[in-house]
Amino acid sequence: MIAIITAMDVELENILSRLEDVKEVRRPGLFGYTGRLHGTEVIAAVCGVGKVCAAQCAQLLISEYRPSALLHSGIAGAVSPDLRHLDVVVARELTYRDMSEPTKRDFVPFGGYFVADPKLAVALRKAAPDSHLGCIATGDLFVSSQTEKERLRQDYNALCAEMEGAAVAHVCAVNRVPFGVIRCISDLANDEAYGDYEQFELLAARKSADILCQAIGYFTGKEGVK
Repeated sequence: MIAIITAMDVELENILSRLEDVKEVRRPGLFGYTGRLHGTEVIAAVCGVGKVCAAQCAQLLISEYRPSALLHSGIAGAVSPDLRHLDVVVARELTYRDMSEPTKRDFVPFGGYFVADPKLAVALRKAAPDSHLGCIATGDLFVSSQTEKERLRQDYNALCAEMEGAAVAHVCAVNRVPFGVIRCISDLANDEAYGDYEQFELLAARKSADILCQAIGYFTGKEGVK
């Protein structure tokens, strides 16, 4: 079984429309659906916004369903100057952007940097050939400042900033579950970010979920299976 986490309902709905033999899953801390995608059993759940929600969802899925891999889809603000709206980023690694480097180094597993599974990254990039591979920076605050954007680029060489990915990666790494993370750019993380976000949020969320679904077929070798 492969687990899928989305941060937003619209992404879960997009994935749900592609599933066969769908059954709803609803219990405290977990809302989603089981089914088959490309002939593979999946559990797809929406975690909500922020690191705590994402970590809780990831651990529940891993503890209850013991997936062979976990994929996380969502939207992000562009940090790299090379990125534009609706561009796609595939995580090579993820880290926290709202925690000091000494704290990460001394108290967080793997020094606070979590490396995505190479096979999952390859499958995601095969589904999105024009995607960018690199670091994703996670924190609980929405980035809407050119100054903060520059800090993230200088400190982490991050391609984009979002609010859940490193928490999902953290839980997967501790549990030794291979993971992949994909983000589609909804805004440029600058002073105009809130306006851009409102315009591109749904388009970016749906594009990210579409690519994730296609990547599962590539990862499992069942891309021709409906």
